Amino acid sequence: MEEEYIEVIKKMPYVHCARGPSQCVKCQEFAKKPETYALVKVFLTPSEYARPMTDIIINNERIYGAYDILKRFKDIIEAKNYAKEQNIDITFY
Repeated sequence: MEEEYIEVIKKMPYVHCARGPSQCVKCQEFAKKPETYALVKVFLTPSEYARPMTDIIINNERIYGAYDILKRFKDIIEAKNYAKEQNIDITFY
């Protein structure tokens, strides 16, 4: 069965694993980095794999889902250009 997902661009922190900075030394190191805009694959159905969670808004409804980061952008301009070229939603909240 194929997992349902949506791709969005939003500002995301660096994370190493689903345990987070309170339980993972690598996540603590990553938490020191500033957030950047990223292309994020957000899974709309539960997964059998442990992944970090994020929220997105679809049709004015906040949805939480596990995610994978597919690409990071160096700045907002690069993120906006990519979103326009690929017809991907970019989140500014």
